[in-house]
Amino acid sequence: MITQFKSLVLFILIFTNVWTSLADSGVRGSIKNTKGEALSFASIIIKGSNKGTMANEDGLFEIALAPGTHTLIFQYLSHKTLEKQVTVQEDYQQLNIVLEEQSVSLAEVKFSAKQEDPSYTIMRKAISMARLHALEVSSYTARTYVKGSGKVSNVSGMMKLLAGKKLEKELGLKLGQTYVLESINDISFTQPNVLKEKIVSARSNFPPRLQQSSGNVIVFARTNFYNPKVIGNSMISPLSPHAFAYYRFVYEGMFTDKGVQVNKIRLTPKTSGEDVFEGTINIIEDTWALHSLDLRYSDGNGSYTLKQLLAPFNDVWMPVYMDAGFDFDAFGIEAQGRYVTNVRNYDLKVNPKYHQQPVVIDEKIDKAEAKALKTQKVDKSTALKQQQLTRKQLSKIIKNLEKEDKNTRKAQQEDVSIARDYTLDIDSLSTKRSNDFWNTERQVPLTTLEVQGYVQADSMNKANEEKVKKDSIKNLPKFKWPHLLTGHTYNYGKRDNLYGYPRTFSLSYPGGINAVEGYYVDAVLKYTQRNKLVSRLELTGDLRYSINRDAVYGTAEAMYIKHYTQWGIKGGQMVYQVNEQQPITALGNVLYTMLGELNYMKLYQKNFINLSFRHQFSPKFTFLTDAEFAQRNPLDNSNIKPWIDVKDRTFEPNIPVIAEANGNNFASHHTLIWQTAFTLRPWAKTNKFNGREFIANYRNPIFRFRNRMTVGGDAPFHKVEAEYEQTFDMNTWGDLHVWVQGGGFIKKPSNILDYKHFNGGQILLRRDELFNAFRNLPYYQYSTAGNYVEAHVQEDFRSLLLTQSKLLRLYGLKESLFVNYLHVPNQQLHYTEVGYGLVGIGKFFGLEVVSNFYNNTYSATVLRIKFNR
Repeated sequence: MITQFKSLVLFILIFTNVWTSLADSGVRGSIKNTKGEALSFASIIIKGSNKGTMANEDGLFEIALAPGTHTLIFQYLSHKTLEKQVTVQEDYQQLNIVLEEQSVSLAEVKFSAKQEDPSYTIMRKAISMARLHALEVSSYTARTYVKGSGKVSNVSGMMKLLAGKKLEKELGLKLGQTYVLESINDISFTQPNVLKEKIVSARSNFPPRLQQSSGNVIVFARTNFYNPKVIGNSMISPLSPHAFAYYRFVYEGMFTDKGVQVNKIRLTPKTSGEDVFEGTINIIEDTWALHSLDLRYSDGNGSYTLKQLLAPFNDVWMPVYMDAGFDFDAFGIEAQGRYVTNVRNYDLKVNPKYHQQPVVIDEKIDKAEAKALKTQKVDKSTALKQQQLTRKQLSKIIKNLEKEDKNTRKAQQEDVSIARDYTLDIDSLSTKRSNDFWNTERQVPLTTLEVQGYVQADSMNKANEEKVKKDSIKNLPKFKWPHLLTGHTYNYGKRDNLYGYPRTFSLSYPGGINAVEGYYVDAVLKYTQRNKLVSRLELTGDLRYSINRDAVYGTAEAMYIKHYTQWGIKGGQMVYQVNEQQPITALGNVLYTMLGELNYMKLYQKNFINLSFRHQFSPKFTFLTDAEFAQRNPLDNSNIKPWIDVKDRTFEPNIPVIAEANGNNFASHHTLIWQTAFTLRPWAKTNKFNGREFIANYRNPIFRFRNRMTVGGDAPFHKVEAEYEQTFDMNTWGDLHVWVQGGGFIKKPSNILDYKHFNGGQILLRRDELFNAFRNLPYYQYSTAGNYVEAHVQEDFRSLLLTQSKLLRLYGLKESLFVNYLHVPNQQLHYTEVGYGLVGIGKFFGLEVVSNFYNNTYSATVLRIKFNR
């Protein structure tokens, strides 16, 4: 009976689809190549208009047209564009299209004296014109059809054991099932960086739980290859000013399309990596604009494809189609998918200042012309109008024009520090649009499997709606007894598709072992209330029971954030590491304590109340202050026994061994500590999302200053310190990360808790998230009550030794060299570490080999293991 019902629903859905289409007029059919193979997602444009659509995965298309004569333009990458005139009457006309492969001919190209491949002069001109093309459209609006599809094809036995139940039971995902998410989005762009996107309608065949978590949100991928970096600012564009350092180019010939000559160029990376493409890029002759791209790239998690096709609108070539595919194979999961975008209804405004076509002279080829141009004065107001310019002159003119634009925007009181302003809105009816709406707007026929998938999803959604109604009566997420052991997160209220649930409540139960408390268990309860991007309230309680000490500890914390200001209060009684940066992980401490009888972690008890305030005045300046009143008490080791009793070894006393402290611990005392700090980012810009500002400080320096002092209590001190951090782009060499800190005490501390402690490392496992960490420095021996300077420098290479192998690079291995340095004048210490790191082993682990030197004298070489973040 159920099977019959599903068949009936499927028939009704298909019949309704067909009947709705028959009620209108237009063209439908198929698009194939000369071999009879379907051309998936081929582009169709109505000539003389801004309308268009694309074929589906099976090469089938459908487009509604008013009765009359129309010219359709059919496009597909590496195939000849075909124009077809059709006469539409009161119904749909069948039209089957065959596209021929693009024939590429080797044209006469001017070579340099060294017989350089002609692709290089083409690419030099295209790169010099890239910024001009990026600016030639002042603004545009368009409607996009975005479609994402994917499936999990295989899960390893281990992953099934670890997460199989969650995939199937909690998320509802089925192995081998293809899931589809499609969306109709309206977009609006205004120079230099304002992008607005509205999701008009979205639908998917996701399981209900996944729909709740994803929100059925898929956005338009505005991948602009005229920018130096693309895809999350992580990939080197072939049109980047630095492209020749990363790519080799080969000229494959020329073809004609839409009345223009197009150069086909193959690009291959000089050194394979996660930030480079390979494939073909097609450049239009004379204008040096993009025509299309067909690229591939890989990383440690799989391989990817990216195709983009452009078409002329108002004499500007704009993207009309993009197809991105992925083949994921990592962490025991194999999955495949693709993301397809079709852009239509373009309405664009051209900026005549930048929409020009100068004759670009390549200094390396046309040396005589370039030399003559150097002596001529360039009038920037007319220079771009069909005049000859060297690449250097063109670059200078564009920079001057952009500077003028920036000054004009300043004069109009615009904020020129905004790097990106993105607004995303979801129509309240986005998930409630009728089939009629989709039949009109999609104009991309569903495949049979997709229709069946939607029928199944509709059935599941109706069942889920009944469940939601029942749950809403109770108004509480369902509690299960196993949550007391495993922890859980409960969601409350109506989920916002962009910002998630307005309220959440979570339980977690971390626990562990140390020499002071013995075995202990924690219960952490956290309540969060959000008002989109405006405000957030967090209430946290932490209850801890130390079994061997038979002691109960607990803290309560409240934090409220509104706009760019944060208030906090925290208090209670808890056990903390002497070094507040917590250089020793709980896992590492358990292993060394219970298996090696080495208790490196030193703890004390703090009864306290802390008040904090933080305000971000601008992306360039953040201020922080907090005050804490505390009673701090020393703790002795408990009676815990290790799992392995190491001969001639016992637990050390819970007293940090500090050279300057002469073996003294501290007595119980009261203290009132006041700290102020501020962070400077002199060249930071702003990214905006839905009106909320976020700091954009990529590769710019950060300066931090702190002043920490007592204003009451039994243990006075006054410490000041300054810090500098920056990551440099070393181009093909990789990234260079620099962190330097220096400071000292205006008033020396009498209590070892207030000494300056450094992030030492005496165990095999280390915390990867602590960049300013030493690998073989004793945790507390060189803590100081005086001045200090420490520096950490690390170069992450694109390729070095093992990563010279393309296979290992694509597997995800990365190599680094690093140097750590510490100077403590009170102890006449110059400590240096020099190391080599390899991360990405088994996707999770990293290894480091480190040699350390005391006052330029070699001491030891050690091995360290870290877990990848």
